[in-house]
Amino acid sequence: MFMKRSTAAKLAIQDIQDGELIANERGNVVGVTTYLGQISRVNIIATVVDRYTTPQERLDQGGKKFAAITLDDGTGVIRVMMWDEQSSKLADIRVGDLVLAVGRVRSFQGEAYINGEIIRKLEDPNWETVRLLELANSRRAPHMLEGQVETTSLDLAANEEAPQPSKQMDLEPGVWHNATATLDQRIEEEEELVPSPELRRLVIQTIEKYDSEGGARFEQILDATGGAEEEIVEQVLIDLLSEGLVYEPEIHRYKKS
Repeated sequence: MFMKRSTAAKLAIQDIQDGELIANERGNVVGVTTYLGQISRVNIIATVVDRYTTPQERLDQGGKKFAAITLDDGTGVIRVMMWDEQSSKLADIRVGDLVLAVGRVRSFQGEAYINGEIIRKLEDPNWETVRLLELANSRRAPHMLEGQVETTSLDLAANEEAPQPSKQMDLEPGVWHNATATLDQRIEEEEELVPSPELRRLVIQTIEKYDSEGGARFEQILDATGGAEEEIVEQVLIDLLSEGLVYEPEIHRYKKS
């Protein structure tokens, strides 16, 4: 019931902001159209310019732990938002940190943001130059990414101009190529298996089954999966909540939207 995540496209924040947001049949944003094609997951390097709050101090309207940081890469500004246990990944991130952020493009009240999955603090400021070189090279010879965005949502009844180089020291092509390959490998090692469409569909069907009873409890959903790990079921629910397909009328109880 698991599959690897789709490739995260290396983009400038401006690419996301200038792109056309893609919505599924329910009107929920599930990606963005860029020069690399329709993209659902992005990989950006940028500086933290604001930190909304700490996970321990703020809950969202549904009572969930919530944290957000604002990133600036010189081409634009975007927020990275994380919920529940994922929000703890932002606990040690501070304003001024250079970070690599991987996550899915989403939208709230017309504003694009990144639903964060991986956050890595980068100690060497030359990573900013490395990424600028990567982006410039990508624009010269784009490698189109296909099959990233699914615009047909699962039905509850049946079943989401290149940046100019900075003034930092230039790196020789061989150096930055080897450096970014090493970083990419580390990020890949952090990638987790994600729920398969079958597990997602099963969770949705279970939520619908108990909808007339005030919603499905987490324990009922977990039992219905036939032994899936709690963490991966929680990830399905977080995805569904962020897409607006379900909501929590009370803690750990889920109803279709």
